[in-house]
Amino acid sequence: MSPPAGPGQANVLKTHYERVRDGAVAYIDETYHVDRDGRSRFYVMAAVVVLEPDRDPLRRDLDDLVPDGWWHTTEELRKDEGREQARELLRTFRVPDETCVIVDKVTVDDADADGTQARGAVLGRLLTAVHHAEHGTHPPVRLAVVEEQREARKNSFDRSVRKGLIERGEISDAMTLLAVSPGSEHLLWLPDLVCSAYRQQMVFKRTDLFDEVRDLTHVIQLP
Repeated sequence: MSPPAGPGQANVLKTHYERVRDGAVAYIDETYHVDRDGRSRFYVMAAVVVLEPDRDPLRRDLDDLVPDGWWHTTEELRKDEGREQARELLRTFRVPDETCVIVDKVTVDDADADGTQARGAVLGRLLTAVHHAEHGTHPPVRLAVVEEQREARKNSFDRSVRKGLIERGEISDAMTLLAVSPGSEHLLWLPDLVCSAYRQQMVFKRTDLFDEVRDLTHVIQLP
């Protein structure tokens, strides 16, 4: 869960959007299970790549469907009406302009108690994939917006992942990673929806939500 939206985040977002001009932006969220409770441990992150001409119209579509301005897919899926609303939100994707990229670490090492190392591997692979437009369905991405974490050390860890990729030459330093609250950028609802839909398919064998974006999605599996 992210902290409440800060008053300055909208200005920070505006500055970064102006910097990338007409470039595509990747919005990133995650779903995972890392508890040692006998169930499979996994870590998944999804990026939804949105083209510049679609950014404002897509945000308006989301706001029209959620007029109170608050959405959290996990909580909404506990209600029948919430599941139907999630389906409507997934249908806002503009085919074929929007692209989803999912990185799925199908196993988490026993020594990785809280999933931090899995997160690093998944985030690094995802940033590399969208920055280099590996699947050829969107332009190269120079700005990734991720949900801000409540714990500062987790946000610092994500920045260290980006720094490591740059030092190893896997991405250029033009690739920016920005952490904000979904309250400041409702387009972060999109990867939250995609992650939840993927989890529903993976854990509960319910495919109806993921079917809405399946044709737009590329899945990269890590061992």
